Amino acid sequence: MRRDHSSNVRQFGIKLEQGAAAPQSMVHAWEKAMQQGNEAFAQNEDQRALQQYQTALKQAQSLLRECIQNNQSLMAIDTAFAAYVVSHHNLASVYARKGDLNTAALRLCEVHRCLSCICKDASLAAPLREAAQRHGRRTYSELLNFSHLYSQHPLVAKTLRHCGQFCMEQGRSLH
Repeated sequence: MRRDHSSNVRQFGIKLEQGAAAPQSMVHAWEKAMQQGNEAFAQNEDQRALQQYQTALKQAQSLLRECIQNNQSLMAIDTAFAAYVVSHHNLASVYARKGDLNTAALRLCEVHRCLSCICKDASLAAPLREAAQRHGRRTYSELLNFSHLYSQHPLVAKTLRHCGQFCMEQGRSLH
């Protein structure tokens, strides 16, 4: 019996729907958008980088949705989480370089909160929650780094207080 996880992940742009494309084509589309975004970022073309990274984030959200809905393999789940995390982090980097620290912080906090919610949702499969926990280590590290660089940004501090170290809870079984 398939459970409806839409209430848990909808707030993060991951809308669960029927009929999504195959994960491999989604990964390819994500990689293409990321490559174009990285090229633009390297050339200091921030607006183009933002557009490409936003496209990549949409692809990553679709990929993650596909994995959640169709109980994909661990490799597919890790790929989806990696794409989702990297998309948010690259967007945050562009916003930070442009001086928009609030939006950069929002990107970092959103991805960390999403992984925290997935990790804590006992109705989701254990491998999915464990992957969220693993990738949460990266988002936690990025939040700490951002907090250090930008003097305890209030949104980052709030996120760290509410769901900061969920990814470090090694002893807790997610089964």
